[in-house]
Amino acid sequence: MSSTLRVNLGWIRVLAVLVLVLAVNTCSDNPVRPALEPPQQPVWFWQNPLPQGNSLSDVCFTDANTGTAVGAIGTILRTTDGGATWVSQSSGTSNTLRGVCFTDANTGTTVGSGGTILRTTDGGATWVSQSSGTGDDLCGVCFKDANTGTAVGDGGTILRTTDGGATWVNQLSGTDHWLDSVWFKDANTGTAVGSGGTILRTTDGGATWVSQLSGTSNTLRGVCFTDANTGTTVGSGGMILRTTDGGATWVRQSSGMNNALLSVCFKDANTGTAVGYGGTILRTTDGGAT
Repeated sequence: MSSTLRVNLGWIRVLAVLVLVLAVNTCSDNPVRPALEPPQQPVWFWQNPLPQGNSLSDVCFTDANTGTAVGAIGTILRTTDGGATWVSQSSGTSNTLRGVCFTDANTGTTVGSGGTILRTTDGGATWVSQSSGTGDDLCGVCFKDANTGTAVGDGGTILRTTDGGATWVNQLSGTDHWLDSVWFKDANTGTAVGSGGTILRTTDGGATWVSQLSGTSNTLRGVCFTDANTGTTVGSGGMILRTTDGGATWVRQSSGMNNALLSVCFKDANTGTAVGYGGTILRTTDGGAT
């Protein structure tokens, strides 16, 4: 073999090695590449159901179109078209919200875990935290006007305000049972219900609360009165109780089921609806006889 051919073969081998090195570097796990722009943070949003998917605990409408719902992780939703669309509002908290009450389209209060109380005077565009003075979970709230309201919760907690929530005063409930719901027909006359079949009644704005005999140990979750004397409470095991004498006596009504009932609303003495677990909806037009 000539010296010229040997030299050419040597250069061919060198070039082959260089090509192999470049190929390895190009396909390695740590290639040398030009600097890239930092990756953008992914944006996650609810796709289904809209506008969100957290559990909802309570809802309040002030007219046929305007309503607010509250729930887990500080969720607040608002509708102004009868629920055709719902818009998320910023609550400023991640605490679960359990109860909500509006006295008009703009003025409302919501309560929740850890003693949370939030207030709005602009239809929920802004929610302002109020000092409840308790760390107990609050489960229900009822206002009869913009200033006068009552909140109830764990350990028999009852709080009262007469200045729109600027100050909340603890009231003596006489029980350590969890209170889940409260309803006032006027500023003075109200009823609270809760665990162990607890029913409490006040006729002096909560200065005194009197225990009533419910005849059940089932947890009572919702209560509604249409006047000072006529009311209904619902609870676990499909429990429905009715009074026509301000709670002096409560009479059990047949719901026809064992699903827990969580809330009840009557628009007059005869016409009411109760809702509960498993998508339960019950309707009466005869005061609960059926």
